[in-house]
Amino acid sequence: MSTVSRKRPLEDEGADPHSSVLERYSRTMELQDKIADKHPDIDEAEPMEIERDVAPLPQPKLPRDKSLYSQEQKNKNLNWLSTPEYHNTTQTKPFKDFEPALDPVIIFNLETKFGITSAFSVQINVIESLLKDISANKIDPTPFGDYLVNASTGSGKTLAYLIPIVQSLIGRVVPRLRCIILVPTKPLITQVYSNILQLTKGLDINALALRSDVSVKEEAKKLAAIKPDIVVSTPGRLVEHLLNGMDLSQLRFLVVDEADRLLNQSFQNWCDTLITKLENDQKYGEGEDFYNSYTVKCSKLIFSATLTTDSEKLFHLKLFKPKLVVINNAEQLVNELYQIPPNLDEKFVRVNEKLAFFKPMVLLRYLEQPEYSSHGLVFTKSNESAIRLARLLTLLSEKLGLDLNIMSVNYSLKSHERAKILKKFHEEGGILIATDLIARGMNIESIKFVLNYDLPLSTKEYIHRVGRTARANRHGTAVTLCFGDGDFRWFKRLVYSGGVINRNGKDIEEVKVVRETDEKTDSDFVLELNKDVYNECLDELEKEIRNTR
Repeated sequence: MSTVSRKRPLEDEGADPHSSVLERYSRTMELQDKIADKHPDIDEAEPMEIERDVAPLPQPKLPRDKSLYSQEQKNKNLNWLSTPEYHNTTQTKPFKDFEPALDPVIIFNLETKFGITSAFSVQINVIESLLKDISANKIDPTPFGDYLVNASTGSGKTLAYLIPIVQSLIGRVVPRLRCIILVPTKPLITQVYSNILQLTKGLDINALALRSDVSVKEEAKKLAAIKPDIVVSTPGRLVEHLLNGMDLSQLRFLVVDEADRLLNQSFQNWCDTLITKLENDQKYGEGEDFYNSYTVKCSKLIFSATLTTDSEKLFHLKLFKPKLVVINNAEQLVNELYQIPPNLDEKFVRVNEKLAFFKPMVLLRYLEQPEYSSHGLVFTKSNESAIRLARLLTLLSEKLGLDLNIMSVNYSLKSHERAKILKKFHEEGGILIATDLIARGMNIESIKFVLNYDLPLSTKEYIHRVGRTARANRHGTAVTLCFGDGDFRWFKRLVYSGGVINRNGKDIEEVKVVRETDEKTDSDFVLELNKDVYNECLDELEKEIRNTR
């Protein structure tokens, strides 16, 4: 059998395997030389420089539709929701001159229980407007719309919604749940409930505060027995009663106080749960609507010193024809929604970062100054820091022989213990150490100054802290301690916040830190530290903490 060779022909003959490639290359080169001899005038072409235009291609002009602005732009103000009504902060008016007129019992209680005869701006504009709407509803049940009220802390917002609600309930025949007031904290429940009891003295109006220190079942029995006209609660507690069958069919007013904080927290999805329950309980019967039914629908009253502009959060409230009331001087307003009291003076103290270890001692030295030795509220970042700071300041003041009365309120105390401390502070003065949770809505008119020992976490918290003083058109001071450049940068970010705070034309004053031997002015802060005493007190505090564990 013959074998087949796998070698190529050239390989069989012993030829060069690349000869064919070289041969084609040689023929190509010879051909180029012949062309060059025939056309000697053709030179080698020079490379051309190509200009490249990097400008974008022209695009067709987009249609301008004013309704298609961004969500971010929308959330910078509330003009998209309602046309704001601006009212001057300096307005006052005697309660006896209100139109429609207030009940004589309410005016008497305002004079004897609250010690006031004239209303502030937010009270004038909300009470009179709301009373007119309520009077119109007696003839025409068509809903008059909801209220969004933006006014500074200490401007009298609580009475602004309580007075018209109480006035509307005078003479009611059958007791039913007519009003729910939602607040963020238990201390604020106590405060609002106390105001209701004082305002309704001598009137046949029932009120009840829902608290978490008793079971829902026991509280439900109390609701059935008392049949309150007004209920004050936190959202979480209210939801528990809603799920337990609370009837909202006769509810006329839903008040959301400190709205920005409540809308930022879920509380068992309280907002959607409440609004859904309200809509279901107040549905018209078959074949009924506004025009053939005399059922008055619930109106929502939203109050805050830092009113949110977030459309997504406000959507959950399902507002109806909202009226936006802004208490501010119209000529100064630039869509600011953060208001501080008009008589508040803001100051800050820049301290070298190296002295951060002696921060409590720096605070004590600041409190030694006569104008800061009593009726002051000091803010810390947590319950634990408030308790320890109060004890350390007490030890330091005793060692140094200072006449300072240091107190602390925190959530480790029971309600009656907090109330007792707050009453003593209001009547006798002293220095009160507290946290942000206690700050919301705290109404102690004797507070002369607020001092931020720890910086707040947001502009809103700063507004609510400093708003604890300079209330009801009184004068007050807010001081912030900044240790090092990092604290100072954060402080500037908080207080300037893109120009959304209305400071009533005032600037923030810097207090310079000097030594006893330096040249100084009356406004300077003279800082001298006794480090040995400070270290002794720290050791003593450490022993106390270890012994309690």
